[in-house]
Amino acid sequence: MATHEVAAPTQVIAEPTDTAAGWRTAAASAFGLACGPSVLTVMAFGSFIAPLDREFGWGVPAIAAAASVLSITIMVISPVQGLLVDRFGGRRLILYSSPVFALSLMAMYFLPDSLPVFYLAWVAIPLCGLGLWPVSYLRLTAGWFERRLGFALGIANSGIGVGTVIVPVLTAVLIGAYGWRVAFLGLGAFALLAFPVAYFLLAEPSPRTTGVPVGGDTLRTAATRRPFWLVLGAFLLLGVIGSTVIVYQIPLLREAGISQDVANLVPVALGVALIVARIATGWLLDRFKVSQVMSVYLIGGIVSLLLFAGGPNVLTAIVAAALAGLLIGAEFDVLSYLIPRYFGRLSFGKIYGVAFAVFQIGAAIAASAVSVSREAYGSYTPALLTLAVGCVICAGLFLNLGPYRHDPAPA
Repeated sequence: MATHEVAAPTQVIAEPTDTAAGWRTAAASAFGLACGPSVLTVMAFGSFIAPLDREFGWGVPAIAAAASVLSITIMVISPVQGLLVDRFGGRRLILYSSPVFALSLMAMYFLPDSLPVFYLAWVAIPLCGLGLWPVSYLRLTAGWFERRLGFALGIANSGIGVGTVIVPVLTAVLIGAYGWRVAFLGLGAFALLAFPVAYFLLAEPSPRTTGVPVGGDTLRTAATRRPFWLVLGAFLLLGVIGSTVIVYQIPLLREAGISQDVANLVPVALGVALIVARIATGWLLDRFKVSQVMSVYLIGGIVSLLLFAGGPNVLTAIVAAALAGLLIGAEFDVLSYLIPRYFGRLSFGKIYGVAFAVFQIGAAIAASAVSVSREAYGSYTPALLTLAVGCVICAGLFLNLGPYRHDPAPA
């Protein structure tokens, strides 16, 4: 009969013996995430709405609904990916998924005038990229590090921030120069670059070569512990908060009287802050507790939401976007760091997958709830003030996590 006993927390004696392989893996993970589905589907999607509407006349709401299909698919497959990563390792999944995902994007070149086919495509594309969502890379990186775990994860996660800045620009240039069909070919070619980088630079860690413990809780055991449910509650709220800012920042700036051209530039501040937060958060996590780091970022989130709610001018809008970017950039550094510290590495993929799915539920809630609130009250302010309270609650959840159960040994 299967057992669900928990391995005792293990003190680490040394850093990995092959740090070069660990840092190569962190850098390769950053590159892979920059050209992976987190960026090439979520961040590039909006660029295709207008050209698709011009060609097929489906209407913007109908085309935008595919983003919800995408979010639901990500939510469903995240726990599955986590299970597969724990069983087979991240490198193998990445190598299998990379060419399939690239081909799925290229196949959009042949998209017919059929809305149902379009929706099915946004189910198929994230499925084809099953092994390329962040947990594969983050589990690989985490396996190489203990005392410098936070900084290594920050380097890996920074790839999403870099991709968030580069890919929308690349997509817009390709669409403008060659049309949306060729743009999908270009994005597929970009995605394919992850394969050689992964093949030559990603290294699967093992306790024998790294000195990093792999014990800890099973998913079932983790679910009996209070920190597990506090983490899920916190990431549900973070999904709502982050998604609201990303989706609605330009509409609420326009509502405040800021011109379209200026409003379009404000997200750059968010993107730059997001990149900074990826690496800075990792460095901070190696020196301060998760609860302390996230409480500071959530205070920034409160200030950001209050600035947005108050009808920002250009300066306060930039400050608000930057503060929001720091919070959004910290989220998955924190998740990938706290799992080894509170639950160990045994079920890293499964626990991450469940938390990521809950985060996506929060994002889906925000997409509709904020719109409903705007229609009911004629303003985004009530929703933003409610989310500011959500930041306070979220900080309280992190502050109640308690001490780490798998603490690194002193340097």
